[in-house]
Amino acid sequence: MAFHPPNPPSYTIETLPDGSTVLKFAHVEMQQARELLSGSPVRVDVRLLVTHRKQTIPLFHFCYPGAKTTILWSHANAMDCGEMYFFFVQFAERLRVNVAAYDYSGYGAATGVPTERDIYADARASYEYLCSCNAGVPDWHLVLYGQSIGSVPTLWLATHYPVKGVILHAPLLSGLRFLIPPADGFCSPGGCCSPVCVYALCDPFPNIKRIKKVTSPVLLMHGTLDKTVDFSHTLKLHARCPAPFKREPYIIKGAGHENVVDSDPEMYFTQVREFVRSVRAAGSYPPLAPTTDSRAVAPASGSHLGAHGGHHGSLVGGHVGGGVGGAMLDYERICTSCSETPQSANPGRAVARTSPAVHSSPAVRSSPARCVHSNDWTLHSNDWTPADTSCVDVLEPPHTPSMARS
Repeated sequence: MAFHPPNPPSYTIETLPDGSTVLKFAHVEMQQARELLSGSPVRVDVRLLVTHRKQTIPLFHFCYPGAKTTILWSHANAMDCGEMYFFFVQFAERLRVNVAAYDYSGYGAATGVPTERDIYADARASYEYLCSCNAGVPDWHLVLYGQSIGSVPTLWLATHYPVKGVILHAPLLSGLRFLIPPADGFCSPGGCCSPVCVYALCDPFPNIKRIKKVTSPVLLMHGTLDKTVDFSHTLKLHARCPAPFKREPYIIKGAGHENVVDSDPEMYFTQVREFVRSVRAAGSYPPLAPTTDSRAVAPASGSHLGAHGGHHGSLVGGHVGGGVGGAMLDYERICTSCSETPQSANPGRAVARTSPAVHSSPAVRSSPARCVHSNDWTLHSNDWTPADTSCVDVLEPPHTPSMARS
C-alpha cells in the first residue's frame, strides 16, 4: 500500500539563528487566512520531535483555554498538517478540546520516507511527548483520532498505551483488504484462495487483529458511498470490537471518503462531542494487572528528556509520569522457548515474567522488551497463545523524543 505525501508540502518550518522555528505556508492565501485567525482563542504551538528511528517530525498542538481533553490526530493519506490547519482550529474551538496532530515521516516538514514502522514510531513519539512533563497531558485525558490510513497508527497506539477513547474515521481493515474487494464466494477475489488468506501473515496495517485488543471505547464513522475504503471495513471492525468498548457507529448515508464532515457538519461535531463527553465521564481505565512474581523490580525515576534545555521528567514503566492509581509497571513478554531469567529491557523499568493468563489480559499494556531467546528488541504477537512463540513488530529500544519549539 503506497504512501502519498503532498509534493510540494503545504508548509515549511524555518529555523531562525536563535534556534527558534517559524511556520510558513506555501500559499499566500493560507498565510493570510492564518492571520485572520489571530482573534481565535485557540493557541497553536509547533514542535519538532525526534523519533526513535531518528526522523524529525512536526507536532502541531492546538490548545483551547481550559480544555481537559486532548485529541491526538493521525491524518489521512495524501495530505499534511498544513492542509488540515484551519480545520484543527475549528475542531478545537467548537469542541473546546486540545488537538495534537503530527505529520508522518516524509510528510510536510518531516524528514525521511514513510514506512509502516516509521508511522508507528511517529505516533509513539507524539504520544510520549504529550504525556511528558513538557506537555503535561495525562494519558487518561487523551483520545486518539485516526482518519483513513491514520487508523493504523491510532489502533497501534491504542493496543500499546493507555488512552481514554478511540475514534476511527473511514478506517481500513488491513493493507491487503484495502486492495482486494470483499469476498462474494470461495473463488472470488476476496475468497479463501485470495492473497488476503494466502499472505495473511504478511498483511500490513492489521487493524482487523488490533481492534480485538482495544481496552478503550471506540467510535467508528464511515460514509456509505466511500469508493476509496469500502464501507464494509467499518462494519467488520465494529463486529470485531470487544463488546464493552463498542459504541454505536456513526454512518453517513451518501457520503464518500473525503466528505464525512462536510455532508452534515452539525451532526459530525455532535457525534464527536457526545463521544468525548461520554468517555470523559466514564472514569479511569483499570490499572495494569498486578504481579506476584518475586523477580519484579520497582521502577526507578529520573530518566531525562533529550530536550534543548527543556524540563526533566521521570520515566516510570515506559510512560513519562505516573498513571492511574500510581506508577504503571511494564511486563516483559518472553518467548515460551526462553528458559533464562528475563533481562530488563531498559535499566530502571519494572520487569516480570508473566503467565499466559496475564499475557492475554486486556489490562496489560505491552512495551518494547528484550527477547532473551532471539536477543532482538521485540513486541510479541498481540494474539499470544501458549503455542505462539513468534516475535513480531521489531522495534528499537524505548526512546523519549527530543524536542525543539517554535
